[in-house]
Amino acid sequence: MRRKKKEPSMNEDIKKYPCYLFYNKTMQKVDWITSTESYNHYIYNLHHFVRKSIRKNSPDFYKRVEHLQKLILMPAQMNLDLETMGEERFFEKYGINKNDLVFSRLKWRNGYYDKEYKDE
Repeated sequence: MRRKKKEPSMNEDIKKYPCYLFYNKTMQKVDWITSTESYNHYIYNLHHFVRKSIRKNSPDFYKRVEHLQKLILMPAQMNLDLETMGEERFFEKYGINKNDLVFSRLKWRNGYYDKEYKDE
């Protein structure tokens, strides 16, 4: 019987990927998130920019976009709205484009994420 590969835990991901805080309509890189105990889970959610489902279901594609991966701490309600609101309504409420918080294959194909990483 073949064993399934264990998915990395959130604490492992925190050590591997940069962490950002959504604050005042911007994302700020932070270094104080060192584990899942660093923030209040009732108020905030730590969100994968490139969804974990892509890593799990399309590992070859994930290798191509893993350099974009980051973790974003945001209010729990915002994380819920990210999944349920359309782009315009989300922007009106939070002042940030959903595609800056959640990876889109279509936007990636159209070069949307290229600019952000050219300077690094």
